[in-house]
Amino acid sequence: MRQGVLKRLLAIVRFATDCAVVLIFFFMVISVVGEIVGRTFNLRVSNAVETASFAQIWLTAIGGSVALRHGSMFALDTLTRHLDLRLARALSVFIALCSLVLVAVLFYGGILLTESGFRQMSPVQQIPMWIVFICMPIGMTLLALEIVLRVFERWDDPFGGPQEDDA
Repeated sequence: MRQGVLKRLLAIVRFATDCAVVLIFFFMVISVVGEIVGRTFNLRVSNAVETASFAQIWLTAIGGSVALRHGSMFALDTLTRHLDLRLARALSVFIALCSLVLVAVLFYGGILLTESGFRQMSPVQQIPMWIVFICMPIGMTLLALEIVLRVFERWDDPFGGPQEDDA
């Protein structure tokens, strides 16, 4: 029963992440189009550039976990596809651990950046910069979750082809 609850919770987190990525991308596109239209008609739309930049930062931070889940991250797997299963599993765990170390460093840096954002305001909109910077710890948490899940989900074929849900 607990496993079913965890699977539902994971599905909710993944669905929320997917929705956030789509909404942020949509917002970014609307902001850029608004800027273009504003410049075309000589209207001042300076907020559009800043909001599009902030949206791009958020999209990059949390979009990495979605890309990893769907197998869209860059990987050199020519040699790893031909490894013995035990060696492939060990290498998969080693790569995940190295990735988690990097993610932990980025998470810590994101926390420091977020703390500094409490003392900064954005240049144009004058919103607290922690709102922008908090995407780093959030994104790194989501990425760490996907790294760990990828090891478990691909345990039987760590470096095989795309999974059914990757398509």
